[in-house]
Formats: sequence, structure tokens, C-alpha cells
Amino acid sequence: MSSVFPNDFVPRKSSFGARLIANHDTSLPAGLRRLLLLADGQRTVFTLGSMVPDRNVAADLHELMQRGLIEEAGQTPPASLAERINNMADPDLPGGWESASDFMVSRARESLGVTAIDVIDALEQANGPEAARAAMSQWYRAMRSSREGREQADLDRIKANAMLRGQSPT
Repeated sequence: MSSVFPNDFVPRKSSFGARLIANHDTSLPAGLRRLLLLADGQRTVFTLGSMVPDRNVAADLHELMQRGLIEEAGQTPPASLAERINNMADPDLPGGWESASDFMVSRARESLGVTAIDVIDALEQANGPEAARAAMSQWYRAMRSSREGREQADLDRIKANAMLRGQSPT
């Protein structure tokens, strides 16, 4: 099947994935949504592959895991936001307001769709750390109000702030 997921890997919906399904959220493409519905914590990757032979189950599971919608059935419950922030040690995080702006533009494009236009314009027009911080406020509000970005917005803001702190004011 895949070297990423052994055939006996058993995915289940994360709390975020379960909420997405319970709220009848249609932002997830149909094929991914179908696989998320089938990820019940009892079916193996092998079984899921036989149930949806028209899909690349390994790639779809990877995508769902990246989005935080599934987890391994044997895992302990996900850490709280505070624990994730405390454990966030990313020594390779780029520094500077340009990196922070690029990061925020990328996240806005991923999560906000067409509503990202004003946010992206503000970020791309930032010409220094203070302007980037001002645009960050607009970006964060937009991310928190979106379905796609809500869960990740707090962690992304911490990363963007860390990048901004890496820039010494000129």
C-alpha cells in the first residue's frame, strides 16, 4: 500500500475532524470527506483502500493528517494548545519581517481563498517590521474567522511573531 502508512495502520477522526463532519462542513473535497467519514478508528489502511479503490488512500490519509483531521487510533488524545505552544521548538524558523510576511501570505492563500485578497495586499505592501505587525493583526483576525484557518491561527501567529522578532529594527 504505502511506506508512509503500514497496511495495519488504523486512522480515526481527530476532534477537529469529527467537528468538521458533525457541522456538515463542505470545504473539504468530496474524496477526502468520504475517506474522513470512513476513518472510524477500526478500519485499517488496507480495508479503506479496498473500500475506495478509486483513490490514493495513502496520499489522502497524509493530506487529512496534515490538516489535523485524522490521527492514529492508538494515539493518546492530542495535546492542548498550551502544550503544543510550549513544545514548539523550531530552531530552523526563518527570521525577519519578510519571512513573516511570506509565511502569513502562504497561510492566507491556503486557508482563506478569495477572502484573502485584502489581507495578502496588506502583507505584500508591508515595507518594514512595524507595517508587517499591523498587517499581521488583519491577517490574524481573518484566519480566526475562517473555517480552514481557525484551528491553526494561534500557532501560526506564534510562528509569525517569532519570525518578526528575528528582525532587528532598522
